[in-house]
Amino acid sequence: MWSSIIRNQRFVNSYYAVSSTIRSRFTIAFCCGSQTKFVDWRLFVFSSSYEDEKSSSLATTFHMTIPSVYLSSASVCHSVHGLIGCTSSGSFIVCNPSTNKFTILPCAGARTFWGYDPVGDQFKALTMVSYPNQPQDFLVYEVLTLGGGESSWTRNRFTSPPHFTVTKSKCINGFVYYAAWTPTRTKNPVIVCFDVRFERLSFIKAPMAVVCWEGESILIEYKGKLASIARYPHADFRSFDLWILEDATTHDWSQQTFELPFSLGMGRNITSPGTNKAGEIIFAPKRLSNDALPYYIFYYNVDRKDMRRVRLLGIADDEEFRRRYKIEGQRYVSISPVHVETIASL
Repeated sequence: MWSSIIRNQRFVNSYYAVSSTIRSRFTIAFCCGSQTKFVDWRLFVFSSSYEDEKSSSLATTFHMTIPSVYLSSASVCHSVHGLIGCTSSGSFIVCNPSTNKFTILPCAGARTFWGYDPVGDQFKALTMVSYPNQPQDFLVYEVLTLGGGESSWTRNRFTSPPHFTVTKSKCINGFVYYAAWTPTRTKNPVIVCFDVRFERLSFIKAPMAVVCWEGESILIEYKGKLASIARYPHADFRSFDLWILEDATTHDWSQQTFELPFSLGMGRNITSPGTNKAGEIIFAPKRLSNDALPYYIFYYNVDRKDMRRVRLLGIADDEEFRRRYKIEGQRYVSISPVHVETIASL
């Protein structure tokens, strides 16, 4: 009887609605490292809540580990409506930190993107089945769907005009966005827009600066809109351009330039997962340090033009933790700036 209550969709939706009003959280995920043996590979999932501007450190909560997972520089663990979709080496994983449950989806293709339809209350994984480096007149996509009161996955396929995807994705208000060239590499920079509900792809013309650095290009959500952090990746990170998609229909973009009060080091070593609830832009190192050193993130206030440093406590900054889980080698970190707790089942 209790199980039927907590699995009821109305109860799940009510729990999510209450969680979204209580506190704002974000997730942090990282793996053991490139030098760890395959049998010891695992993904660690933490979360933390945003505090006031006086906080110089944030406590984190260690939720779960997922075995046999390795994160590369192209991997992302993106929280969408409470469930985290994680692209790793060769598989796509969906996990719920609140229930400590995860599932591996049968996604076989070049890339997989994670999205949510707020109208139909459905989660969808969009996989590019075709490989864009192979000459062809169209690309094949596959969509796996979970939700709408169902506990099983359904599958659908469709085709799109050819394009060469170069960035990680961002899901905003029922649309999944990622940058690409079309029809082939270095030809016509665009933002690919996937309508999660109707399962349609469209192209939005993009400034060259948004796409030109390919894997080093950064897409974020800024005040409910798609935006891009454009900086020179092979130089000192002291300034950046903020490109905002003002109107997807007219392909209208705005651009602002900001100077940082101090350098964040080499540009390619720093990324931006997005903004916090106060609208501050978050900057974070892409990797953990080789030793058990503190892990810091940075909040840039676009109005005051100032930046503060905040330590995330417990993010592999303890020697015992590193020895226990054999953490060594390249350790990429993926931060999702908005996470709401849910009890949705997988």
